[in-house]
Amino acid sequence: MPVKNESMEMKVSSITHDKNGKPQVFVTFTDGKRIAEGRIPGCRILTQDGFSDEEVEALNLYMKKEKATILSIAKKIDPMKDFWKR
Repeated sequence: MPVKNESMEMKVSSITHDKNGKPQVFVTFTDGKRIAEGRIPGCRILTQDGFSDEEVEALNLYMKKEKATILSIAKKIDPMKDFWKR
């Protein structure tokens, strides 16, 4: 589910499970030229292209501060409903 502000778009995945069965959510940030993907829990950027170290830390902090909101968005996503829309 995309969420936009003036210069950055954030996409949130539905809740998935890691190899140990623990819930996780992937969060992607892009401004059209640069991209970063992070994961909750952990609130850490896993991969990125084009962001400075300071910007990556700011994205990590954002995920940490907005973790509850991001999880709330992820809980509302029904991947099968989105699949059948295509």
